[in-house]
Amino acid sequence: MKLVRFAVDDNVRTGALIGDGIVDLHEVIPGLEREAAPGDTLALISLGSARLAELGQLVSQQADKAQGGRKLLAPLVNPPKIICAWVNYPNPAVATLPQVPIFFSKYASAITGPGEPIKLPRVGDQIVVEPELTAVIGKGGSDISEADALSHVAGYTIVNDVTAFSHRLQNFLGSPGPYMMAKTFDSFAPMGPCIVTADEIADPHSLDIRQYQNGELMTESNSSRAIFKLPQLINYLSQHLTLQPGDLILTGSPPPSSGKPAFLADGDHIRIEIDGVGVLENPVVKVG
Repeated sequence: MKLVRFAVDDNVRTGALIGDGIVDLHEVIPGLEREAAPGDTLALISLGSARLAELGQLVSQQADKAQGGRKLLAPLVNPPKIICAWVNYPNPAVATLPQVPIFFSKYASAITGPGEPIKLPRVGDQIVVEPELTAVIGKGGSDISEADALSHVAGYTIVNDVTAFSHRLQNFLGSPGPYMMAKTFDSFAPMGPCIVTADEIADPHSLDIRQYQNGELMTESNSSRAIFKLPQLINYLSQHLTLQPGDLILTGSPPPSSGKPAFLADGDHIRIEIDGVGVLENPVVKVG
């Protein structure tokens, strides 16, 4: 099932993406509001994989009720944590690759939806995009083994890890490393178009990743090239903190094909494609 949030007039609803249309879950599944309010995908994810699979089967029988012309929103706006893997793809610009996973965080206030603008801030510049396959935790826990790790994933989405190079740690301390202020301006986490439930992704590390800027292919890679695969990331994280339903784990971005990032400008258009997950598109606008 491809879970989405969408708007109807001023109301936020939860649905399933089927083809070019959306089935409203609460219209076709009686009593669902007792488990999750319309628009609350976190509550749906917290129901567990078995219930999500059951809902997916029910929705598939109602495909004829899919409607087009509905505005997609970010599929999840209230994750307990947004955890991002740093330098998790081989990159010629990085002399020494990490020996263990390294993480930084973004805030939920940075999340924006499909079609919404990436805002170039007044106090930052040299803005780049980073296309990332993102896991959505469904079953929380601590000390999760690599063998069990993927059973804790509810599904997958795309997050664009927009970054202000003007605020990199090198500019402040002269040494590489993740720095929160570079990562979490408002609109610096475009997300979507949906959360594809884990049962539809046989192998999260066999997915082609492409990123376009104004129609030009800038990044082309495959999730198989990640240094630390998702079971390793989940295992390592869960030794240090408790993972919760709805946590987002960004699995890292492959470097641009040219080896050099392209800085964003007012009027640009960004398109990210991850096979099996979908297409995320956002315009770029200058603030102020």
